[in-house]
Amino acid sequence: MLHLINGVTLGAMYALVALGLSLVFGVVRLVNFAHGELFMLGGYALIFLYIDHHVPYTIAVLLAMVGVAAVGLLFERLVVRPVLDRSWRVQLIATMAASMIMSNAAIHIWGSIARSAPTELSKTILHMGAISIAQQRLLVLVVALASFAFLAVFVKYTKVGTAMRAMSQNREACSVYGIDINRVSQVTFAIGSGLAALAGALITPLYNVSPATGSFLTLKAFAAVVMGGLGQTTGVIYAAFILGIVEALFGGYVSFAYRDAAAFIVMILVLLLRPQGLFGSRVGI
Repeated sequence: MLHLINGVTLGAMYALVALGLSLVFGVVRLVNFAHGELFMLGGYALIFLYIDHHVPYTIAVLLAMVGVAAVGLLFERLVVRPVLDRSWRVQLIATMAASMIMSNAAIHIWGSIARSAPTELSKTILHMGAISIAQQRLLVLVVALASFAFLAVFVKYTKVGTAMRAMSQNREACSVYGIDINRVSQVTFAIGSGLAALAGALITPLYNVSPATGSFLTLKAFAAVVMGGLGQTTGVIYAAFILGIVEALFGGYVSFAYRDAAAFIVMILVLLLRPQGLFGSRVGI
């Protein structure tokens, strides 16, 4: 049961990161291979504010989200917009180059040694019968579910959300009808970056963060996006939880050393059975 709870926590983290990645792909039609570095920045922002400068945890989390969302806006303007009309190969190289620059900048600023940010919740253990769980894990799950609900309401009922849904359907038509596609793209990157930073700020009290964290997490988030179905936000959330649970159970009962491989094996098996992903639709040509 403990491994299952750990898996749900991992799944919530993967879902927050993968949801931002899926949102960017669905609206902007670009796979951002530097998305994991935004998670890493969220973790380091929390350490800088909460550990180094003793800012209250809740305020530190909010400031980390705002700061990394601003980085997302800058990233969209400097890296994404110049290559948005280029081929996917150019976009791949641009975002991967940005990933390397950000991770090396993190090494230069914070060093290569992993750091953590233990909070009162991460040190407070809740006992439920034979199960003991850190309250920080419950916080991760609750905040993640609240974020999913908030994003669903935002996309469905706000003017910007409507524009995001329209852009995901037909970018060219949106431009013809006067929708500011650059502004919508910026908002999308800000939201996706904020979600990644939120995941980093919530998880860093439980795990370590290092400059190398982002690159591997990008692969996990991308696996959830592919497994759930490209552009299917609900499917991505379910797939992320599946990957987190499988990884935790495999690490707990089989081998901790190969738990990462288990998640990717599940993704491959799903794609062999459903190439369009769990919730994607088969498209005929």
